[in-house]
Amino acid sequence: MSRLTFRVVMISVLLWVEIPVWSQGSGSITGVVRDTTESAIPSVSIKIKNTQTGVTNEVLSNEAGSYRVNSVPPGTYRIEAALPGFSKASREVTVSTGQTVAADLMLQVGDLSQTVDVVAAADLAESQTSSLGQVVDHKYIENLPLPNHSANALIVLSPGVVMINPGQGAENYPIFAVAGGRARNQNFTLDGGSINLDGGSINNVVGLARPSQIAGLPLDALEEFRVISNNYAAEYGHSTGGVLALTTRAGTNQFHGTVFEYLRNDSLDARNFFAQTKPPLRLNQFGGSLGGPIRKDKTHFFGSWEETKQTSSDAVLSTVPTLAQREGDFSGGVTIYDPFNLVNGVPEQCLNDGRGVLRNTCF
Repeated sequence: MSRLTFRVVMISVLLWVEIPVWSQGSGSITGVVRDTTESAIPSVSIKIKNTQTGVTNEVLSNEAGSYRVNSVPPGTYRIEAALPGFSKASREVTVSTGQTVAADLMLQVGDLSQTVDVVAAADLAESQTSSLGQVVDHKYIENLPLPNHSANALIVLSPGVVMINPGQGAENYPIFAVAGGRARNQNFTLDGGSINLDGGSINNVVGLARPSQIAGLPLDALEEFRVISNNYAAEYGHSTGGVLALTTRAGTNQFHGTVFEYLRNDSLDARNFFAQTKPPLRLNQFGGSLGGPIRKDKTHFFGSWEETKQTSSDAVLSTVPTLAQREGDFSGGVTIYDPFNLVNGVPEQCLNDGRGVLRNTCF
């Protein structure tokens, strides 16, 4: 019986500040502003506001009436378009990791004090990218039971993903294949930046064996992730085995926090059929998170802490020498042959009259 004890501590602290260039995110919002005659309207002031944090970004439509905002963190946004001589138009959209949302707006002749709210159903198809992928959002992460308290287990919810080994213990390194690609050959990104081992090189054997070691975030620090299987866009690459784009959580204008503990104990397990006693097992995963505003609509914080303590052992069935064999008596058991007295790798006494025919009594 072997005994293993180890301790893992993971800490994630995030700080979001409104600056002219947004932090490297994972989504985009684009669209065209038109009037009631379907003509494009240039120089329209467009405000895009995150409804959870209050952070606002402003852009102007170009001569073709188009606008685009990149590096948008996942969340719900309210888009407002205003131009003198027209009524304001607004609509809400939800942006997920790695998604480009098309949000067209139509302005009607009127006063700026009037606002036209546009209610539009979300597009069922991705019209702005050729990439094929699946988003696993925080609703799944928060409500589904997860082995070892790791969101890596939810990768199997994506079409085309085959889980080879879900991983065990606190380290919990999963091994999986995406869309028929090679296992252990995925590209991991976090908030738009590469987090692969060996500086992003997939040629390193250690990196291939444990591709998600750096990607193992505390569960409460993960907002959502997207598994991209085929037809990568230009910003992706690095690997043909799939892309996993992870996004961390951020603080909002309201304080939110969590406290948790995940417990496994041998007193709750059944005894192994081949073991006389139950091997010791103590697994405690505990931690918490806290996020909120530092300066409302401007600066927010989010922190997450998780610790794992595990003591485990396994029941092992082994063959050991008998008391007689320990004293040098090997009779009554399997016949022992002299390894230096072989004919073509077979004991000489097993050959029938030296004709190369094997005797059945030797096996």
